[in-house]
Amino acid sequence: MKILLETNALLWAFYAPEKLTPKARKAFLEAEGVLYSVVTLWEIGLKMSRGGFRDIEVPEDWQVSLIAELGTPLFTMLPVEFAHCRMIQDLVFHHKDPFGPMIIAQALERELAVVGSDQKPDKYGVERIW
Repeated sequence: MKILLETNALLWAFYAPEKLTPKARKAFLEAEGVLYSVVTLWEIGLKMSRGGFRDIEVPEDWQVSLIAELGTPLFTMLPVEFAHCRMIQDLVFHHKDPFGPMIIAQALERELAVVGSDQKPDKYGVERIW
């Protein structure tokens, strides 16, 4: 199974692995492929510009450590594609943040399970592992 990491799951995997549930940790280790969205990097940058995250200490130079980790063959960056943008048009919005719907659209279009604590993917029929 290929999985798509939500922002919190990606950050916790690298900076606070104890916050991952055993089920999420197992999915991460057993996945055929681990994808992360370019939208996640955008979200991290935006949140860091506003003071960072409440539940995790992310280093100011997060891009350095993440580039080193995410540049390995285990991880694949998922770009935003036309199909994802078009899919958003048909989604009922259950989100306040603009990043969640894109992650959901990417998961639906690519038939990926999402690893993360946010329960909103459940409302769209996306398999969520947490």
